[in-house]
Formats: sequence, C-alpha cells, structure tokens
Amino acid sequence: MDLLSAARDLAQLGGNTARALLGSVSVERKQDNTPVTEADHRVQAAMLAVIAQCFPTHSIIVEESVPHPERHTAIRSAEYCWVIDPVDGTRNFARGSTMYATSVGVLLAGEPIVGAIYDASTGRTYSAVRGGGAYCDGQPIRVTSHANPADTTVLLSSFRRRPMEKAVAGWMNQLLYRNLGSLCLHLAWVAAGYADAAYAPECKLWDLAAGSLLIEEAGGVVTDVAGQRIWPMEINAYRGEDIPILVGAPAMHEQLLESLRND
Repeated sequence: MDLLSAARDLAQLGGNTARALLGSVSVERKQDNTPVTEADHRVQAAMLAVIAQCFPTHSIIVEESVPHPERHTAIRSAEYCWVIDPVDGTRNFARGSTMYATSVGVLLAGEPIVGAIYDASTGRTYSAVRGGGAYCDGQPIRVTSHANPADTTVLLSSFRRRPMEKAVAGWMNQLLYRNLGSLCLHLAWVAAGYADAAYAPECKLWDLAAGSLLIEEAGGVVTDVAGQRIWPMEINAYRGEDIPILVGAPAMHEQLLESLRND
C-alpha cells in the first residue's frame, strides 16, 4: 500500500469510527483542561493498529497517549513518521456536531510528504502528496487566486488563553471571519478555496502535518508569524509546544503578515 492511499484510508477510518460514536461518549478533561472523549482514544487506537501492522518500521506522533508504544519504531530510528489527530474539533464532537476532522500526515526528514484530512461535516477527504498537488475526493483544489474585498474571509482560532493581537482585531473590523472549531478544517478549507486565509496562535504538530501540505500543494503559503517557513522540523525534540501559524493564498498571506509585523 502506498503512503498516500494509506493516509486517505486512515483518515476515513478515523472519521467514520468517530461518527459511529457521535452522541454516545462521555467527556473527560486532560491536564491542560482541554476535553477528550472515548472517541479520541478509540479512533486513535484503530488508526495506530493499522500503522503498526502495515508500517512497523515507521514512527508516530499523536495527540493522545499511546498504550502500546513498543509496536512502533522510535522517532530517532525511523525514516518516516506518521502524525495523527484522531478527532480535531473535540468540543464540537462532544456536543453532537459533525464539524470535526481526522488528520493524517506523513513526515520524511521532518517535513510533510503526504497528508489527508477527513471532513466529517461533508464526508469529503482532502489529500496531498509533496510535488503532486492537492485534491478533494480526487478533484484538484487550489487556494483562491483573487477575492472580492467584501467577501474576503479569514478563519480564526479562539483567543481564550492569550490576548488578541491588535492586528487581528483590525482584521475582524475589516474582513469576514469564521471559526469552525477545528484547525484541521481551517487548513483544508483554505486549501480548497472556501476561505482566503487562516491564523492560529496555538497550534500543535498534529494540527499542521497534513493541512500545511494541502495548502502548499494547492498553491498557498504556510509560515510562522514572523514569515518563516515552519518545515523542516526537528520532530525528535518536539514535546507539544505551540506553533503559531499564518496560512493563505499568497497575496492575502502577504497582506496579513505585514499587518502582524506592524502590530
């Protein structure tokens, strides 16, 4: 099985496994007070079982704890690393909403080479391979090449744990803004041209591994808030640190980045 097909299949497996549990799981709290459900654990376990069987020499980075890490090769010893977010949008999911995603990325030398995101709200699967373009259910996708200023839309994450930058408040006064409750969906939707840009000050590696590749392969730009590309990354040293990102169609990304720099 090639990596792209495997990533698509895993994303769909994860999304459908979660859907079967929708509305029937209890919610617990992790140490950082973020929610986690039985679905997060069961979806991740199902996906990791497939990776362990089909790609035993590969390593993994996942959002939730791993009951059997011995089934996977250590990061420092593996050529490829699978980065999994089993249910992105857990708060939505816990309330019975299908506005959630399952994300699967494959890294080589600290850089995404394959990515797939299953959008449970539509049943669509977005996928990309480095140098091979980005697709939604087999159809090519591209970031927006132009937008009517009155319709320019930025997807924003929440700002409960840190002050909102003045520049971002300015965007909200001038542009349309949305929050889907799932950063993985934000990235997939920018890649597909449903929105023009996305900004998130608190991202994790599992939020970005697939979606950033989708955007780059769809003709978009992915950087940190200083305008620097975030890949390649030293994944062996990653311990869950936040990775602030700004993504979008090239012209919109440049415009928003300039406003952040001038904040």
